[in-house]
Amino acid sequence: MKVAVIGAGIVGVATAYELALRGAEVTLIEEREGAGLGTSFANGGQMSACEVAPWAGPEIPGLIVRWLGRDDAPFRLRPKMDPEQWYWLLRFLMRCRASARRERIPPNLELALLTRARMAAYEADFRDAAKSFAFDRRDKGILRVFSTAHGLREAAAESETMARLGVEQQLLTPAQCVELEPALVSALQRGEITGGLHSPTDASGDAHLFSKGLAAAAAERGVVLLTGATVADIIIRAGRACGVTTSHGPVDADAVVVAAGTGTAALLKPLGLRSWIYPVKGYSVTLPAPEGNAPEVSITDEARKIVISRLGNRLRAAGQAEVGGYDLTLEPARAASVLSALTSLLPQAGVAADAAEFWCGLRPMTPDGSPVIGRLEPFSNLFINSGHGTLGWTLGAGSGAALADLICDSAPQLSLSPFSIKRF
Repeated sequence: MKVAVIGAGIVGVATAYELALRGAEVTLIEEREGAGLGTSFANGGQMSACEVAPWAGPEIPGLIVRWLGRDDAPFRLRPKMDPEQWYWLLRFLMRCRASARRERIPPNLELALLTRARMAAYEADFRDAAKSFAFDRRDKGILRVFSTAHGLREAAAESETMARLGVEQQLLTPAQCVELEPALVSALQRGEITGGLHSPTDASGDAHLFSKGLAAAAAERGVVLLTGATVADIIIRAGRACGVTTSHGPVDADAVVVAAGTGTAALLKPLGLRSWIYPVKGYSVTLPAPEGNAPEVSITDEARKIVISRLGNRLRAAGQAEVGGYDLTLEPARAASVLSALTSLLPQAGVAADAAEFWCGLRPMTPDGSPVIGRLEPFSNLFINSGHGTLGWTLGAGSGAALADLICDSAPQLSLSPFSIKRF
C-alpha cells in the first residue's frame, strides 16, 4: 500500500513511521526544509498526560473579558472578518462548561498513555538496533504550581478522575513543591504558591529534535521525505483519494493522510469538508540554562499560564494563546511577556535575557480540545490526523499508531470514535 502523509511535524512523522512499521510505502510531504520546523519547533517541551484537559472551561469567558487590551494577556482574541474564526469561537464558547471539559479527559488521556507506550517501544527498538538519538528527554515529571486555593482544589478534583484512568498525581504543600524543585524558593517566600500537583510519570523533551530523529529512523525504513514541497490539492477520482499535487510534481497514493496542522483546513475546504481546526498563536523563549539555578523539574505555572522545561543546557518557557488568524508575526511585547513571566517566577535563576531566542507558532486547535483522527467520509481512503493544539508532543506517537492501525487494518489499540470529525 502506498500512503502519502501531508505534514512532517511530530504527528505526521509519527504517522509515517508507524505506517512504515506495518509495511506501507510512505511518502512524507513537508513544505519546509525538514521535519519538526513548524508548530513542533519550539514548544514548551512537556509530554504531559496530567494536562490533557481542554482549555475551554467555565472560567474562560470571564478571563477573556478581564484580559482585554493587555499585551501580556495569557489569552487574547483578535476578531477577523473570517467566518471560520467565528464558527470556531462559537463552538469553543459552547464547550466552556465543566461537564464538557470532563467529557474530553478520558479519550485524551487514553491517547496520551498510548503515546507513552509507543515512545517506550521506539526507544527499545532504537537500542536494539544500536541507533538511538538524543532529544534532551528528562524524566523528572511535571509540577503544576498554584497561587490560589480555589485553583488547587479544582485541579485536585480533576486529578482524581485521571487517577482512576491510570495517571497518578501527588498533591503537594508549598514546602513540598520547593523540596521537589528548589528553584521555586523565591516564589514560596513571596507567598505565590499555595500548593502543587506533581505527575512523576510525565516527562519533557525537545519535540523538534525528536521529530528530526524519528524522520531519519523512518527514512531507514523506506519512508521518502519530500521537503520544500507545497501541496496544492488532494487528487480525487471516482470518490477516492488517488494522491496529491505538489510543487515538486504529483505523488500517487492508495491512501492520503492530512497531518498538516493549521494547513489542514485549506486542504479540505475544496473537498467540501470542514476541519473545525483553527490556529491559536503561542510564544516561547529559549535561553542558556543558568548554572546551578535552572529548574530540573518541568513546571507549569497556573497563575502566569506558562510552562518551563529544561532541555539539556537550555531553558525554555512557553505560553500565550491568541485567536487571531494565520498571522505569524512575532510581536515583541507578547514575546517579552513570556520572558517576563519566567524571570518573575524564577528571579534568582539569573537568566541571560540578552541571549533570549524568541519564537511564535500556530497551534492547530479544535473547539473541544481533542484532535481529529480517522477517516474523512465520503472518501474511503482519505484520513486526517490533526488538531492536537498544545498536545501534539503529548499525543503524537499514539495518534500515529492508532491511525496506522485503521489504515492498515491492524488490531486497534484504542477506539478512534471519540476523535471522529463527526462529533462536530
